[in-house]
This record gives sequence, structure tokens and C-alpha cells, in this order.
Amino acid sequence: MWITNQLGVASWSDAGTQWPLDARGGQAIRLGRTGATAQFKPVDNPTLPAADEQFVRGRRWNVNYPQSEHRHALRIAFEVISTTSESLLLEATLSIQTDLLDSHPKIDVQFDGHSIERLACISGSEHPASQSGSAAVTTARSDSVFAAVFLGPHDSPFTTDLSTPESLKLRLFGEFLEKGVIRKARPWILLSHAPSEPSQSELQAIWDQLASRPLPLAS
Repeated sequence: MWITNQLGVASWSDAGTQWPLDARGGQAIRLGRTGATAQFKPVDNPTLPAADEQFVRGRRWNVNYPQSEHRHALRIAFEVISTTSESLLLEATLSIQTDLLDSHPKIDVQFDGHSIERLACISGSEHPASQSGSAAVTTARSDSVFAAVFLGPHDSPFTTDLSTPESLKLRLFGEFLEKGVIRKARPWILLSHAPSEPSQSELQAIWDQLASRPLPLAS
């Protein structure tokens, strides 16, 4: 269950462990424990909008970020797909909209680590890294954490892979956003402290689950 006593700050408690999530906005939204976190980071603005509203509905924690002086408003629904004592699989549904007439909002998903791998051969993915967009699954490792970002068939063609040998970085959105239009992205993020990493068949099964899951009409 989600535990929150502060606007934009929560932790998911399950399987005898807790996973913190700092979603107040600002320089980054951070998921994970000290030492290795997955982050959502601003691109065109120095900061993300600040959270001004939140509510929990079942396994979904919804956080709202008004546009204010930024180039876009943002709403994120964080939903836990599965947890163990050593791993967390989280869905983040990001919804953006703007009051500006000329806007190309961008948000980076980033995990600082090494051994970046792109699994373009995931069965069912129509957009491998050799084509436009990003691979279906991108993985990285830190000293103690394995991370993977999964992109469904509706997101991978419109995501830019900016990863380096030291950092997994995927840029969401980026295309022209018309005033009043809502655009969504729904990456899944896996963080694991387990001694053994997931096999490709296990990563495939997670991607299949994402690909078959309908995009929610409301975040």
C-alpha cells in the first residue's frame, strides 16, 4: 500500500520492504533507495512543476503538477505492478498538456549506472533501436541495483534514446504539443536488488504484460 504524510512524498510498503518515491517536482522525481534511483528529469525548464494535489486509489498514487510558469502541466499516476522483498515493478502514466501555442515538452527517464543494454529483439516489438525511437527494453546496472525501463508499442517509436556508458536516459515526448491536447506516456520501471538479474525470458514476460495492458482513459 501507499503511505504518504507529505504532499508529493510517499513509499510503497509490501513484501516486508518499503520503496520510497519523492514526487514533489523540482529538479527531479526520484524512485528507489539511497545509492541508485530512477528519475524523471526536466529538459527545457530547469525544474519540473511542483506538486499541488495528490490522492491514492487502490495501488495508484496520483500526483498533479500545475503548469504555473512552466511550459506544461503534468499529472502522474504511479501504480505498482508487482513487488518482492528485493524488487519493484512500477508503472508511471505521465499526462502532459500546455496552455502555450508553441510547445515541445520533454521529460527524461534516467538511471545512472553502467552496462547499458538495449533489448531490441523482444518478441512483438515493432520498433527496435535500429529504427526510429527507442528499444522495447533498456537495462542498466549500478553497484547494487539492476534497472530496466520498458516501453510499450505506443511509446517506443516516440521516445529518444540518449543513453551513455554511464547513464540510461530515455527522452519521453518531444513532439509538438497543441494547446489543450493531452499526451500520455506509460513506461514501466523495474528496480531489483536481487543477487541474480532477470533473464531475457523474464524481461520478455514483463514487456508482454505491458503491451497487452490498455492505456487508462484517465490518469
